[in-house]
Amino acid sequence: MSPMTDGGPLEVLAETRLIASFPAGVTPRTVATASILAEEGFGALTVDLADLDIIGRLTTVLGGRVEIGVHGVRTADDLTKAQSAGATYVMAPIGTKVLAQAAARRSLPLFAGALPPAEIATAATFGAAGILVHPAEVLGTNYAPYAVAAAGGCPLIVGGSSPYGVTQWLNAGAYAVVTDSSLLSDVLGSGDLGFLRDRARNYTSEAQRVGPWRPPAS
Repeated sequence: MSPMTDGGPLEVLAETRLIASFPAGVTPRTVATASILAEEGFGALTVDLADLDIIGRLTTVLGGRVEIGVHGVRTADDLTKAQSAGATYVMAPIGTKVLAQAAARRSLPLFAGALPPAEIATAATFGAAGILVHPAEVLGTNYAPYAVAAAGGCPLIVGGSSPYGVTQWLNAGAYAVVTDSSLLSDVLGSGDLGFLRDRARNYTSEAQRVGPWRPPAS
């Protein structure tokens, strides 16, 4: 399945394994940047909760090629606002059962935030679409197999990783990886968009080398 699929965010992430994270603050280059990422193989991106107004424009320009999510959700009201704006999935920095249940009622895939193994194992029982381990760089890539094991088969997304980290986390069994700030760097301002393509390919080539996600053997 390619980024062109209409199979929904979970299917797209299982295939492409990457999420491009946009920092808060829309700029004149936000849409152009998202278009380049789509061309280079990113099937999903996420914008800040404060930037919901950009989702409609991104959806129109990208023509359904990319699943657009929202990060930073904390309340049921945030879920409603994100979904109303057109988000197809959301990520919560702090996962709770109440928030996961609210997302399930809305049929909105939620990735619930957790970090240490005990939190990950608890979040896996919430009924969310998956778990968001963030900020993963705090514990490094050596933590990858332990985090995946704690998830017990629940899809695990890693927040904030370099291209090198992509390979380590995906090989350990993570579902997908959220890019760190090095991907977009200064391109949302006045940076060279050509360099963005190079950086995007560094990510996508690593994800493609690992291949699609497969459920762990029982």
